[in-house]
Amino acid sequence: AYYGRAVPLALRRFAKLPCRLHSPSRLRATDLLLPDGLPTGVHVVMLMTRRKHIEHADSWLGVRSACERLLAERGIALKGEMQMYICCLLPRFWPLRLIWRYRMRHWMKLLQEEEHTQVHILSCTTWASGFFGKMQIHNDGRAHTMVIRNDGEILWAGHDRFQEKFQEREMVNVFKEESQLREEAKLLEGGGMEAIDSPKESDPLRESEDVS
Repeated sequence: AYYGRAVPLALRRFAKLPCRLHSPSRLRATDLLLPDGLPTGVHVVMLMTRRKHIEHADSWLGVRSACERLLAERGIALKGEMQMYICCLLPRFWPLRLIWRYRMRHWMKLLQEEEHTQVHILSCTTWASGFFGKMQIHNDGRAHTMVIRNDGEILWAGHDRFQEKFQEREMVNVFKEESQLREEAKLLEGGGMEAIDSPKESDPLRESEDVS
């Protein structure tokens, strides 16, 4: 995704974004700095500037689950990774913020009821001071979703709903490359990478390669 710029978004870095992490089990939100405060590994971050953007979240929940399962089946998943962070970029006008916060509580309740424990609601009130400029993307009313590392590297980016028909192959390629990098790192380190043990009954990446 270029978003009207000469340099693809995947070649840029995720700009630092101070957020508040909300939880239905806590009375007060806690501070979280994106991307530095993320656990080790790869994660999904969705940036919302409009409340209706939440309609696109379902498609990304499926992507998150599929990628998490894929890494686990290869035995290279890192503990605590493949979390999804829905970041609400709040407006400056206080009455509108109250409406946002009301909706955020509703979304958190739904996530809790559906046991999406690896999906989190964030809020940010300082994004207007140049965040989109630093990212070199347009604030044009779309929801931007990115697959990033906790060091700020952007592996993949899209907007609004995940379009499986057009974007699935690109996502598979991203995680194929990620898998190769981790497997090479394990060989170099003598298998010292901390990974989650899981059965390797099937490998969606290899199946995709065979089909192509």
